[in-house]
Amino acid sequence: MEERGMITETANETQSSLLDLQRTVLAERIKSGDFTVPVLPQVAQEALSLSNDPNADIGDLSKLIHKDQALASHILRIANSAAFGGCETIVSLKQAVARIGMRLMSDIAIAVALQGEGFQVKGFEEEVKNLWKNALASGAYGKEIALINRRNLEGQFLCGLLHTIGKPVVLKTVTEIRDMVEFDLDWDSTNSLLDEFHCQVGETVAISWKLPPQVTSAIGNYRDYANAPAFREECAMTYLSDRLANWAINPDKVSVDETVDDPVFAELNFYPDDIEKLLQKRDDIVSIVSSMEL
Repeated sequence: MEERGMITETANETQSSLLDLQRTVLAERIKSGDFTVPVLPQVAQEALSLSNDPNADIGDLSKLIHKDQALASHILRIANSAAFGGCETIVSLKQAVARIGMRLMSDIAIAVALQGEGFQVKGFEEEVKNLWKNALASGAYGKEIALINRRNLEGQFLCGLLHTIGKPVVLKTVTEIRDMVEFDLDWDSTNSLLDEFHCQVGETVAISWKLPPQVTSAIGNYRDYANAPAFREECAMTYLSDRLANWAINPDKVSVDETVDDPVFAELNFYPDDIEKLLQKRDDIVSIVSSMEL
């Protein structure tokens, strides 16, 4: 037993040393901009433009979706899922729009496009999948929060969907460093690096993609919304959408009491009835996430 304890202690010390080294190298690469900013998929870029264009109509969105048969197939599948399903099976994009609406169709197009190969990390497929589950849930909750707060629904969906877009970028950079120096970290240590650096990296990605300023600010500052230099309310709502998403996706790991006790509810002037409405949306949010996962 003593020998096993010594081995465990040595292993923990080794991981701690490797983590310190990885953090130092990673921080330097991020500071110097030595990491790859993923290219915003063309479909997502055009869908973003349409969502911000007051003159755009369903015809414009349908043309965009028809350009990408894989996207069209995903949208039809989502429209027929339990989250949005009706009595009849949908077989055309026109029917899909009638069922789920243009705004939601645009959201789905962006979410599906962003889950493509450019954001996958070899060897961490399951972890990246879980990151996207949180992002999708945060986007869906972002709309619900904005509805209660009487704010822009589409803008807050994007804040929630993209608030951790820096995480797969940091993860890919970590794997590059790992392969270069030939040492590995356990997932807990790796995840601590993602938590530490993703806001900074995500803001760089947002600026590169020319995202709306409130989305860029939320990505960079949601974890410290009280000190956000701009769009403090959007940052606070994004923080809340992240908290609710974590609870909705991992109810066995995140307690509801801990979630509702968060000071962010007071920051946003939410009343107990507002909080209860958000909690009651959990099943709907989980169903939406399930339908939108690739």
